[in-house]
Amino acid sequence: PDDTRDGTFTGYRVLIGQFYHSGDMKAPIEALQMKGFQVDNVKSESEFVRELQSNRYQVAWVISSSSIETDTFVPTLLDFHAAGGAIFLFADNVPYVAHASAFLDTKFHITLTGNYPGNRILTRNHHGHSQAGHFVPHEMFTGIETLFEGVTICHPVCSMARSEPAMTTLATATNGQPCITAFAPPSGSSEGRLCLDCGFTKLFINWDSPGTPQFIVNASCWL
Repeated sequence: PDDTRDGTFTGYRVLIGQFYHSGDMKAPIEALQMKGFQVDNVKSESEFVRELQSNRYQVAWVISSSSIETDTFVPTLLDFHAAGGAIFLFADNVPYVAHASAFLDTKFHITLTGNYPGNRILTRNHHGHSQAGHFVPHEMFTGIETLFEGVTICHPVCSMARSEPAMTTLATATNGQPCITAFAPPSGSSEGRLCLDCGFTKLFINWDSPGTPQFIVNASCWL
């Protein structure tokens, strides 16, 4: 991730479904393009579904809003993931969790809730275990020592008891709740990788916050 040269991902396509319309995506898109990704940014669910079904994309970003209008949205995203498509889910405080939460609920029985006024900086935990206000070593955090958690953030809640969590907690907000989680499919699975970020304001008003551009690019490369 951090040591990938500019242009390394030429030929890879990212589809961004920006359903929260208030943010300017210019900086994140330019950061992806520097690595060679071809990026398309759509703002309607119907266009997102149509593009995702074209089989032209390796990675999909989903930036959640407060409600889902299209019945085919979640099934199409599930099909994309089952066929090996990678997904970067972004949510924020309730109610701006709808798209990510509906997918996670269907896939893993995980829902998103909360409105924690974070606005603090997370630091690397070199010991490798979850701790409030820290992130653990992972490829996504290559070259990163500090990371902005987000302004008002949600967290995942699993509604079904599991012997192993469906997603791995990589970063824990300063309130002790997970704020960045990931899913890597088991060996032999055809599914794609997943990442969830519970504070999407870092894409817009906080793009220049510590670690943000590098994390967003690293995570997209890992996916």
